[in-house]
Amino acid sequence: MRDTSQQLVQDRIRELRENTDFVSSLFESLVGYAIIAADFDGNIIAFNEGAHQIYGYAPEEVIGQKNIESFFPQEFIAEGSFQLAVSELLERGRFACEGEKVRKDGSIFPVQILFTLTKDKNGQIVGFVEIVEDLTERKLAEEVTLQARENAERIERLEKELRSLASLSSPPQTGVTAQMYGVVTLQDGFPDTFRNLVDSYEELMDLALERQAYKVKHDISGRLGAMAETLGFYKAGPRDVVDIHTAALKAKTRKAATTEKRKAYTGEGWIMVLELMGHLASFYRNRAQGTGAFPNQETENRDEDTKTKEAGNG
Repeated sequence: MRDTSQQLVQDRIRELRENTDFVSSLFESLVGYAIIAADFDGNIIAFNEGAHQIYGYAPEEVIGQKNIESFFPQEFIAEGSFQLAVSELLERGRFACEGEKVRKDGSIFPVQILFTLTKDKNGQIVGFVEIVEDLTERKLAEEVTLQARENAERIERLEKELRSLASLSSPPQTGVTAQMYGVVTLQDGFPDTFRNLVDSYEELMDLALERQAYKVKHDISGRLGAMAETLGFYKAGPRDVVDIHTAALKAKTRKAATTEKRKAYTGEGWIMVLELMGHLASFYRNRAQGTGAFPNQETENRDEDTKTKEAGNG
């Protein structure tokens, strides 16, 4: 019985392929999109190269073998959304929406879907064509752009707060240096300390990736807090934090072997620079509120080599 049913499906597919224009040159050449032709029972009649690239199936794995519903998430089918789409397709002649589809490996990805009706050579409606655009890269780019914009706004707010808190936290004494007012950057004024902090930041970026990939526990927040204390000791500002982040990120992405790893460093780096600025803001806020002791004159007069060594240990 099963063999007979399968033969009927194959005969139906052969008939429709012979009497419809499913396998036109456009269908075969438009590889940037997944194009699947099916009858109203869901039997797949044609499956182009774009569909092969997007879904991961070879044509012989799906033509006459799979129902078009198998490319949709189970929830979409169970809640009746597919049938609603077909109903609107029959009523209007086309149906378009954004949704999700399922690859051969079971992963779900975002798509733009367009259904259009197909007719045989006698003008009779015999099925439909589904055209799918994979939106994975576009959605990722939109997410990265949005995240970058939000992070830039947060950094700008933190920069303003840091400048204000740094000014309030500076002790009223005559031994004022250019570094206190941000005239000299940490990188220019204390290059050894800056280099040590960049090295520490690079190490923390590696630990962040390790934590993400292998769920290993690392006290990254605690070490960022220690870095903030060192930065606070040197009267560092938001520009110094960004300089450290930028130098470390350039070094790590330059050495990264894959695009995925470069993206991972960029993502974790954004989180770290925001957290480091938050720690530095808290440091200055505590100073401004008098909850932390200011360095005494003897401490301020310690030579740069000693301070550099402590920065490296932080």
